[in-house]
Amino acid sequence: MLRPVLFVVLAVQFSFCPEKPRMIRYFNYECAQKEALELAKNSLLDLGYKIDLMAPEGYFMVTKMQGVKKKIFGQYDYRIAVLVEDRVEVIIVAQRKVFKRDSEASIGGKDMIQTEVSDKLPYTLQRSIFYPIIDEFTKNGLVEVEDITFGASA
Repeated sequence: MLRPVLFVVLAVQFSFCPEKPRMIRYFNYECAQKEALELAKNSLLDLGYKIDLMAPEGYFMVTKMQGVKKKIFGQYDYRIAVLVEDRVEVIIVAQRKVFKRDSEASIGGKDMIQTEVSDKLPYTLQRSIFYPIIDEFTKNGLVEVEDITFGASA
């Protein structure tokens, strides 16, 4: 019973992933894990990000929240999370600011803005965030993995 259900779930999962995973990019490195984290940190600092949390023993770091405001897309706040394991994973963690309608807002106007977690930023915003990171990581020796499913690298 469990096997057919699992098979269907996996079939659906693979049928909907013809493009790269959104909000995440992978990079190969050819140095020590600690050094790869340091390269990623320096790359993000060079791009103007500020580090909020760094856990060298867990090979993990998170940048401070950055805001992006676009007329078409509204306002998003995002941060970059980096995890170094067998590859360097760079993940955009985002939230979207949503304005409530008058009927949903409080009388005093306190709760006019609501934030909600966004697991998929508009692709143009993702590109504007990822392209500088990819360029900077590449300069520092971290090579983007183009096709994570087959392990091919750029």
